[in-house]
Amino acid sequence: MAEFHKIARADEVPPGEVKQYTVEGRPVALCNVGGELYAFEDICTHQYAHLSEGKLEDALIRCPLHGATFDVRTGEAKSLPAVKPVPTHTVRVEDGFVYVALNPKQVKVGRRRRGRGRR
Repeated sequence: MAEFHKIARADEVPPGEVKQYTVEGRPVALCNVGGELYAFEDICTHQYAHLSEGKLEDALIRCPLHGATFDVRTGEAKSLPAVKPVPTHTVRVEDGFVYVALNPKQVKVGRRRRGRGRR
């Protein structure tokens, strides 16, 4: 069974907002879409950027770096340049607090490639 971690008060993230938390050393974004809370890995799958620094519109979050969008409910990449989904985490609200169980999948963003001819 997945371990749940208490990360916030349930009223800490109002509708239309997104905030970043750190859970077991991983960046986790928590957002509120129409009163429902969703959590996902706070790293774009295209290139390293914190999605929580982007714009949340309805259930879509836009990466601040290159504009890729993701559905916060499913993690699905909805526009280029991202093609891989972002892992989502299980959310539970209990006694006024938000608990998150981390998805074992993590975003793996490759290192920068060295240009040809450079050493």
